[in-house]
Order: sequence, then structure tokens, then C-alpha cells
Amino acid sequence: MQKNYLIAAFEKTSEERFPAQAAQLLASMHQRIEVLREDNAGASREKWKHLESQIMPGIAIYEVLQTVVSKEEALQILHSYVNAHARKYHTLFRRLLKLPGLYHKMPGIFAKGVEEKFGSAAGFQFITHEATKDVIQFDMVRCPYHDACQKYGCPELCRCFCDSDDITYDGLHPKLLWHRTKTLGRGDDCCDFGLRVTK
Repeated sequence: MQKNYLIAAFEKTSEERFPAQAAQLLASMHQRIEVLREDNAGASREKWKHLESQIMPGIAIYEVLQTVVSKEEALQILHSYVNAHARKYHTLFRRLLKLPGLYHKMPGIFAKGVEEKFGSAAGFQFITHEATKDVIQFDMVRCPYHDACQKYGCPELCRCFCDSDDITYDGLHPKLLWHRTKTLGRGDDCCDFGLRVTK
């Protein structure tokens, strides 16, 4: 597996906090990822991108962390990795949205991104309620992040990925309103995504 932000962050944590155990912790993480890869070998190419970029390394790191810290602290550490990554995207988007008029195109850009990366081929299922040039509103009723965290006995981990959406998209521009009151990862029946241009 190509090193990503989760693996890089875990390597840093292991070396700084657990230097005597770092090599074993990293080996255990990679071993667990390989098992998860074998278990999900039949996944579609679209779903595999999500599995490899976040889901499988997230689960593996969370499990391995629990061998050296409490479950609560392991969740906090993993959460900090995901949040830091989301803040980088938030900063990038805020800079881009300083371009004149670009904020007005965000609902359409967001809708297109959902169609391309979060469709049924990737294991997602959503119901669109409104999609105009000014508004995108939909309910995500199935999510491979939620499914995998349930399957591997760590449903609480999914909240990390849910929170990253709020960090990334909330407060991007004074005339853009991000709205979400529910997520699957927090135990609700759907994730009610909404992004609209305000008057």
C-alpha cells in the first residue's frame, strides 16, 4: 500500500511516543492492512480508492494503537490525524474561493464530486432532494466507511471521517452555508448533506 497521510502520521506518533516499540507497531499495522486487503479483494476499483486511502489504514492503525494506549486515546489520536488532514483541505478551499464568483459554483462542483467519487460503484447510496446551481441537498443512506467500521467492530471510528466533512466544508465563504444535522457514523439513519449559496 502506498503511504498516505494516516500511515505517515502513525509513523511519526510511533517514533516520537513509542520509540522502543515503533518497528513492531508499524509491522503490525502493515500486517493488519494486508489482511484487510485480502478480505476486501473483491471490491470495485471505485470502492478500493476509499478502502486504500482511509478505511483500511484507519482501522489497522486504530487497532494497533489500542495495544499501547486505551481505546479512548487511540480514537482521539486517529481523530487528530483525520482532522488535521481535513483542515488542510479547508484552508486550500478557502484560498480558492477568494477568486471572484467561484463560491457561486460550489454547489454544482460539490454535486459533481459526489456523483464521481461517492456513487453506487464505490459502495455509497444517496437520495438527492434538491440540485440547482445554488443548492445541493441529499441524504447519504449507505456508506462504505460506515459499513466497514461496523463490519470490523469499530463503529465509533466512523465518526472521525464524518467530522472531517464538517471541518472541510463549514465556513468556507460568507455566502456559502454548509448544513448537516445527521450522520450514519453518529448513529443516525442517514447523512443529510447540504450546501447552498446564501442571498
